[in-house]
Formats: sequence, C-alpha cells, structure tokens
Amino acid sequence: MIVAVAVYFGLRNTVASGEIGWVCVLAAFPFALGGFFTYNGMTLERFILAFIRSEMLYPKRLVFKSENLYAKALENSTIKEALRLD
Repeated sequence: MIVAVAVYFGLRNTVASGEIGWVCVLAAFPFALGGFFTYNGMTLERFILAFIRSEMLYPKRLVFKSENLYAKALENSTIKEALRLD
C-alpha cells in the first residue's frame, strides 16, 4: 500500500487520473504477491534475510575432501593381509 501511495503522489501531476490507478496497481502487485510466498515455512521477508546472510554476509567456501571408508576399515583388518597374499 505504501508503494501505491508513493507512486500516486509521485505521478499525480504527470499522469491522468485514470491511468495513475493502473500504475499504482501494477506497482503494488509484486508486493502483494510476496504475501503468498512461502519457502520451507519462511515468509518472503525471512527468506530474503536468510538469503542475504548465507550468500553475502557469511559465505563459506566448501572444499570437497573424499574419504575412503573402505580403506580405513581395512587398515586394522586381517582381510587386508589375506588380500596381499593372493
């Protein structure tokens, strides 16, 4: 609603009264759709804050390090010795 009022007062001297109504509706439309937005139980405002925090304020560089669990399990095993003999 604040967006529509700001658009109205900003354009009232340059746009005719019939068209300014449509301009106000089109300016407020994206904000009205934001009321229906949910993602993982978050509203649009919380989603935007979480996105800004995770992507801009606290970005992490994730490094992939593989770990061979099978080789670790065989380190202290008798199967390892049996495999070497064959």
